[in-house]
Amino acid sequence: MQALLLLILSLVFSSTFAQSSSVEDHIKYKINYQLTYKPDSTSLQNTKAETFILYRGNQLSIFASEGRVLKDSLEMNVNPSNIGSIDFKERATRTKTEFGAVIYKGFPDGKRSYTYKILSDKLRYEEDLNQFNWEILPENKEINGFNAQKATTTFAGRSYTAWFTSEIPIPDGPYKFNGLPGLILEISDTENHYVYKLKSFEKLKNPVPIEIKAKDFQEGEKTEVLARIREFKLNPFAVVEQNNSIEKTITFGFNDGEKEKILRQYKKKLTKRNNPIELE
Repeated sequence: MQALLLLILSLVFSSTFAQSSSVEDHIKYKINYQLTYKPDSTSLQNTKAETFILYRGNQLSIFASEGRVLKDSLEMNVNPSNIGSIDFKERATRTKTEFGAVIYKGFPDGKRSYTYKILSDKLRYEEDLNQFNWEILPENKEINGFNAQKATTTFAGRSYTAWFTSEIPIPDGPYKFNGLPGLILEISDTENHYVYKLKSFEKLKNPVPIEIKAKDFQEGEKTEVLARIREFKLNPFAVVEQNNSIEKTITFGFNDGEKEKILRQYKKKLTKRNNPIELE
């Protein structure tokens, strides 16, 4: 278990920042959350779910979907002779995710970084870490055996209710949320379009050292980075073909009209993802 975690962290999270320095920490906790969300604002009865992982050290935390973590691990350890095997297909199925971003809190110091990988490009925008104006309320309830207290805030066009526990004095939580005097166990917007709930909390027996290296990263403004992500999602073939014009690495074997049909279906699917967690 410990060796596997070290391997995953080294594969997924190293070499991701193009700053003049790097950050070193020790991962001490692995925290799993279940996200239940409604991707289509025109069909709110349609609910989906994914598991996310929060890795937490002394100052640094790393948040990503389980599928993203497994995808990067599979790509880095792929054996060409296994491609097409039942084992490979089963592992590939587990990597499916609607959330490709990785969020770092505490790098750079006092900031958080939202990152997204498109082919070999690692995109990043940064924001102030402490953006949340929390109101802590007297209500309490038990969650997974922990005594939790209620707090409320607003963020990016939504109002949220959170439940945190001072029994785990880690001022962190899922997605970008942080800053309460204890770990966030549950948080949801008031319309329950996005609901994060704690699945498990694990304190590692042996903390895992991690170094985030300062190289190979493209930093931009939030609007610029999100625009590039949206461009890629709308037409991933165009981005790959543009990359191919330089590197000649990927070949598509489409029949006439097949690519256009796939793009139409894909864009139609994207129209059903019209309810992002951040509305503004």
